[in-house]
Amino acid sequence: MSIPQYGQESMSGGQGLGKKVGKVIKCTGGAAVSLTAADSGAIIHIAGGTNGAAACNLPHIDAQDGLEFTFLLLAANGTGDFDIDAEDGVDFFIGSIVSVEDTNDVGIDFNGSSHDQLTLAASKGAAGDQIHVISCAGKWWVKGVTNDQDGWAVGAASANT
Repeated sequence: MSIPQYGQESMSGGQGLGKKVGKVIKCTGGAAVSLTAADSGAIIHIAGGTNGAAACNLPHIDAQDGLEFTFLLLAANGTGDFDIDAEDGVDFFIGSIVSVEDTNDVGIDFNGSSHDQLTLAASKGAAGDQIHVISCAGKWWVKGVTNDQDGWAVGAASANT
């Protein structure tokens, strides 16, 4: 395979050879979502504003390093919690979500040993919140940013079995 010369990537619409289009999974925040390893790299777009509780089940890590998902929140969630569940009692979250609400810059910290659930609380969360999880060394590493410090919470009651 040869390297194209300048201008030869014209079929890419001027975006160059590196343009990548990823998978976007849209959810209401009130409907359950189950992700698989084949969905790795997807953006999960949470519309928010929907009534009812729901969960998003992450795939079991099962020695698969590099699985990753990005959660983007369009609006505050509805009247029910939206849980992001690792496999119950097996896969755990480690890392932090940073809250930049007002002057209270605080972290929502996950311990990597008992926290198998990440909860978007009912009627909480702020437009633009971003959560990213990636599997490595048997853990779901979480990092994120929110403008609602009590919108996201640590949990140990995953329903993902």
